[in-house]
Amino acid sequence: MAEKKFKNLSRRQRKKRRKKIELKKKEFKYRGLTIEELRKLSYEEMQPLLPSRVRRTIKRGFTVRQNKLLKDIKKAKKGDMIRTHCRNMIILPNFVDHTIYVHNGKEFQRVDIKPEMIGHYLGEFALTRQKVKHTGPGVGATRSSKFMPLKWWYMKYSKDVDPDKTAKAYGYELHCSKKDTMNIGYAIKNMNVTDAKKYLQEIIDKKRALPTRVHNKKRAHKKSMGPGSYPIKASKYILKILENAENNAEYKGFDAENMKIIHASAYGGRVIKGIMPRAQGRATDKNTRTTNFEIIIEEVE
Repeated sequence: MAEKKFKNLSRRQRKKRRKKIELKKKEFKYRGLTIEELRKLSYEEMQPLLPSRVRRTIKRGFTVRQNKLLKDIKKAKKGDMIRTHCRNMIILPNFVDHTIYVHNGKEFQRVDIKPEMIGHYLGEFALTRQKVKHTGPGVGATRSSKFMPLKWWYMKYSKDVDPDKTAKAYGYELHCSKKDTMNIGYAIKNMNVTDAKKYLQEIIDKKRALPTRVHNKKRAHKKSMGPGSYPIKASKYILKILENAENNAEYKGFDAENMKIIHASAYGGRVIKGIMPRAQGRATDKNTRTTNFEIIIEEVE
């Protein structure tokens, strides 16, 4: 008991000491020097403290606009409005505690200069591009929504059928080959749903090859088949779509085991644009092509 009381007393004493001791704020230092010491230095003395790129620009000398900005800052007092188009101007210690309005191509943006900004350019703090704001998620926005008809206007089927006799499923913007999905569509059509699922699973496990009816150039020939391949990625996507169609049929009250694929077609989806950066500021297009796939199943009498 005596030991616990002694520990509690020591904690109380520590808390009292902490309240009494005022924690001093850390002074900002750039390369070990305070702002007041940096302001006293000339440009030649400041050069070794700055990064290499900034050092080169100071050695090269300032332009007419940049010299004008330096004069305005010397004359200005705290709170005065300073406007400039010099986005490539280096932030020096004299700029600290001033507000500079930097032009971003459309308007002047307010930039409050702080000590941490020394050595950077004014253009870094006045952005020329706005943040992209997206709306609510739709079909294809997430991986889980690719196979769900959240927005009916995206689901435009190429064949009109009786909704009381059939069930549908749609794969929107699948990241797989259009050629492989077309070949799978030809193979699956007029097949029972359970047989089609087994068929696709065998292709994924590489137990059975898919005959390539379309775009069969440079495809290896399989035994007693001709040109064939194992499109694992495309068959995984289509297996999910087929399962969704089967679930839709069960929801409507059909017998899922007696369902037949009456329609299966693939066509090109949206092209997602991309850029591949190259040397010397060049860039080439790196677009990703997507495919849309639709399945319609009907109950066999």
